[in-house]
Amino acid sequence: MKIRLLVLVLLIANVANAQSYKYTHYCLDSLTSEAFGGRGYQDEGDKKTANFIERELIINNLKSINNNPYQQNFNLKINNIEQAKLKLHSKDSLYLKLGEEFLVFGSSPSTELVVKKEKPILIELNNIKSIGKIEKYRGKILLFDLKTSNIGSITGFLRALDQDSIIPKLAIVQNCGKMQYPLGYRVYKFPVVELRDKLIKKKIDYLQLSIKANWEESYSTQNVWAMVEGTKYIDSLYVFTAHYDHLGKIGKECYFPGANDNASGVSVLLDLANYYSKNPSEYSIVFIFTSAEEMGLLGAKYAAENPLIDLSKVKFLLNLDMCGTGSGGIALINGEKEKNASLQIQNINDEKRYFNQIRIGGESCNSDHCPFVQKGVPAFFIFTFGCEYNEYHTIYDNGKDLSFTKHIDLCNIIKDFIKTYNR
Repeated sequence: MKIRLLVLVLLIANVANAQSYKYTHYCLDSLTSEAFGGRGYQDEGDKKTANFIERELIINNLKSINNNPYQQNFNLKINNIEQAKLKLHSKDSLYLKLGEEFLVFGSSPSTELVVKKEKPILIELNNIKSIGKIEKYRGKILLFDLKTSNIGSITGFLRALDQDSIIPKLAIVQNCGKMQYPLGYRVYKFPVVELRDKLIKKKIDYLQLSIKANWEESYSTQNVWAMVEGTKYIDSLYVFTAHYDHLGKIGKECYFPGANDNASGVSVLLDLANYYSKNPSEYSIVFIFTSAEEMGLLGAKYAAENPLIDLSKVKFLLNLDMCGTGSGGIALINGEKEKNASLQIQNINDEKRYFNQIRIGGESCNSDHCPFVQKGVPAFFIFTFGCEYNEYHTIYDNGKDLSFTKHIDLCNIIKDFIKTYNR
């Protein structure tokens, strides 16, 4: 009986100190709630998120770095779209549904526009001959179709027009399907509209567009830092990063929850912070929750340029971004450069069979590990992959079907790596 009781006590203690699906989902549900407004820069969505993260860290008994505040402030430029309305075909038509049927680019200026019986210029960017002289686009309506041009090429083309002061009346991108919202870190001199379907053929009988935009030259946002001191090597550090920002909202009608990108990574990181606060490593563990990744890694760049720690003492940095799946496996971006660390992860997985596959990726400046790598910090960008969830940068990335398929295994392989790396 005593042996059974001892086993039960040990099991309860082990469960209490392990990763928690319940806590991770609580974090995800909080971060993706409408109250946080898509974790953007309208109605202080970013600040509400940072305050939530700081509160969770304090509840879990994590310390700030060297008695600094938990939050590290910096400034950015942002064009917030506060309202967008669109009618097509006739004055009596209903407004299209924002987020579902149409979007505007975040770089669009405030606009009041009515168009009647006007023929747009169809531009197929995969056909160079059809482009012609760009002067002819001045004051015209430009029409793009995602079946004949890709969004990257369209964005580059529109940016070039704006920089050359070739100002069309309006640009329309149709056949977008599930539309992705491009944030506005600049303001074009003309509006850009995305349409889910192909609604325009040869002529626009009627179009009414209203946009209210608010350019902020110096908006104050913040990273959040915390740490758990090591039991043996206090001045030797492992660092975790995850960006908490997303695409924000457009007025009161439309917001982007950003469940997988990157409420998932933040939720995993908060769960790891909770674990290490109860089970300290021999090495100190630093947690950095960054803002403005979607604006061009601005938060990570600021953190790397203004670190609250000595970067030369970082043994390894792990950046978690999009970690809600895992049925297919995990990817280690920058893994080809950090060959010893990649081999360590692979050996752990070979032994414990956490994941079906470990993909080793090359160097890429596509997430928050990059500014630290540029400072000489060894790092991985880790993401999970699998067919169970594919939403990205749309209003539908709401987390309802985001199951954290391999959450426990992801945390375990990370903990095993920290226990065994360079030993």
